[in-house]
Amino acid sequence: MRHPVEIHEAFEEDAEVMRRLILGAFCDMLHKRNLPPMMVLEHAAAALGAVYREVADAHIGPGACPCGWQPDALGDVARLQTALADAALSDMQCGLLHGPVAGHG
Repeated sequence: MRHPVEIHEAFEEDAEVMRRLILGAFCDMLHKRNLPPMMVLEHAAAALGAVYREVADAHIGPGACPCGWQPDALGDVARLQTALADAALSDMQCGLLHGPVAGHG
């Protein structure tokens, strides 16, 4: 059985991998589509919602994924909202604050 510290470290590593993937997609959209940052972030949020719906649908009814997860749309969305707010409103001292400006100039 894995130690709680190992589980936490793996969770943090996985979260960082996802953050980098999303940041890469964000930068690609910002540069290739010449969209304002907030619009790109809205697209990212909508895409995450759509992915949630697809995954949830794959876990409902006949032929559902056998992993055992039972979607709870209201509870799951509240959990996602909390995760978004926690990350967005944290006082992080790294990331985009210290990187080069990638805006439209």
